[in-house]
Amino acid sequence: MTLIRVDFSSEIGFGHLKRVENFIKTFNIKNIYLVCKECKQQYTAIPIIKIKNEDEFFEVVKKLNPDKVIVDNYDFTYEYEKKFKTLFPNVKLICFDDLFYKHYCDEIININPYAKKTKYKNSIPKFTKIRILKPFIRDEFKKAKKKRFQRKGIFISFGATDAKGIGLKVLQMLKPLKKEVHFYTTSANKNLDKLKKFCFLNRWCHLHIDENVAEGMAKARFGIITPSTITWEAMYMNMPFIAIKVADNQNLIAKYLKQKRIKVLKENEIQKVPRLVP
Repeated sequence: MTLIRVDFSSEIGFGHLKRVENFIKTFNIKNIYLVCKECKQQYTAIPIIKIKNEDEFFEVVKKLNPDKVIVDNYDFTYEYEKKFKTLFPNVKLICFDDLFYKHYCDEIININPYAKKTKYKNSIPKFTKIRILKPFIRDEFKKAKKKRFQRKGIFISFGATDAKGIGLKVLQMLKPLKKEVHFYTTSANKNLDKLKKFCFLNRWCHLHIDENVAEGMAKARFGIITPSTITWEAMYMNMPFIAIKVADNQNLIAKYLKQKRIKVLKENEIQKVPRLVP
């Protein structure tokens, strides 16, 4: 049995959930439960176990006695990892990492192109194994890339939930241009009513809810996204884009994109978006 400690919601987003789902599929992992403080079963086919805190998580591990535990959660800190290995020395602990944090686990997985093993030199114990993997590309992107679409319009996505509501602000900035825009989001977005109203009043804006993001990228001539997991998908799809950084955990991807001469804006610089759209 494998337990995966991950949180996801309309407030914090679905990036970590999608990543572990891709990991499960890529490596054909069976007999899995997601353990989460913040989550709803409606958003995943994998069975979930709700907890209130990490102490409850340790109780779940003690009761179920899994072979391994995978953590994709920034709040599960070094101290929790060390406590876990003290309590469960025979359970393999695997942690996803994007930010070169200090860890105390059996294995670290980093799927970012900027990842280097040397970055962990002074932040992990000797027994920790480091695995640098290529970004997980979902099957729908591989299929969409093979299709021959005429590229037109601007693709916009700020994740499944766009928790900060940046998308609507960007659309308002693009209004004077009246260029064809396709905004991709999900039914978990708290700002759906506002987005629906905006796109109804501005017919150059097309709202796509729970639709195929991969095909959206394949059809677009340009994109506006965040420097997050979607970055690797956009690059795989050969879609030119600019990125808007909305969280501190996006700093390293933003730095990587700048090194690749891809324009990255801060959240308070969205007024620059119109002049950067070709």
